[in-house]
Amino acid sequence: MSIDLTVAEENFTRIYTPVDGKVMHTLVFASGSGTNFEQGVLESREPESNFDIGLLVTDKERSRGKRIGALTLAQQFSIDAITLDGFKACGNWKEAQKSEKGRAEYQIKMKVFNELLLEKIHAYEREHGFTFDLAVLAGYMRWVKDPLLAYFRNRMINVHPARLDVFREGEPYQRRFVGGNAVYDALRTGETSTRSSVIMVADGEDSGAVLASGPWVLYTGQLPVTQERADQHQDKQKRESDHPTLRFVLRAIARGEIGLHRTLTYPDGNPLVVYKNQLQGYQGVDLAQRPELLRRVG
Repeated sequence: MSIDLTVAEENFTRIYTPVDGKVMHTLVFASGSGTNFEQGVLESREPESNFDIGLLVTDKERSRGKRIGALTLAQQFSIDAITLDGFKACGNWKEAQKSEKGRAEYQIKMKVFNELLLEKIHAYEREHGFTFDLAVLAGYMRWVKDPLLAYFRNRMINVHPARLDVFREGEPYQRRFVGGNAVYDALRTGETSTRSSVIMVADGEDSGAVLASGPWVLYTGQLPVTQERADQHQDKQKRESDHPTLRFVLRAIARGEIGLHRTLTYPDGNPLVVYKNQLQGYQGVDLAQRPELLRRVG
């Protein structure tokens, strides 16, 4: 007997509700090469697209002596960019973790940094006569905290390079593969394939509801897994899982197809995800099981 997973309109909230004659205004945060940013822009420029990307936000201008790729792409696409130097504003995160005083000072600086960034975004909105409907973290290497997070609550998504339905041993619903080195961590623990997730941004590290999980990417590198080999695998994963998953989620949000249940939650507090009025599992829309939802790109 099949279970009816249909959700009534009054029981969930769409991340974005389409309005006739209006596009979903989107901004992207990035810190590096900008490949996910590029994919978002390409999706926004498909003929049937219902969203645009009008602004790029970065926390640096240069890396290793070169201009970061995201800024170069923004210039090529004629997209406005705002850069606020995170290192200059907050200092070195690793150094700050060495003492309680350092950690406390870093938290204060980070809050001020987020306040300044939000002021710049608000100024941009006022100048252009609209407010952003959605924010996308695409390889952005700064913590997003209040008041910036509060402004984009349930309107900010993140591309994370690992599955998030694996939990720490003895700690139910404490996600195992979080943080900036999640691909390496997953491969080192014996995972033979990896996949990307697009999630809501919440207060904790990679802790928000999973909107969609991407195609699996088989690890074909040599053993043992090293950082270099994991990085090479992650480059492949970006192309085969990050990019198509982000494009699907942007497309679905802009069409009003993805929402969050208003009352049903998992033990970790995350709301159940709804896609086209149907409840999804913990991993969100499973694109490995539904490849027909993916756009074929060259």
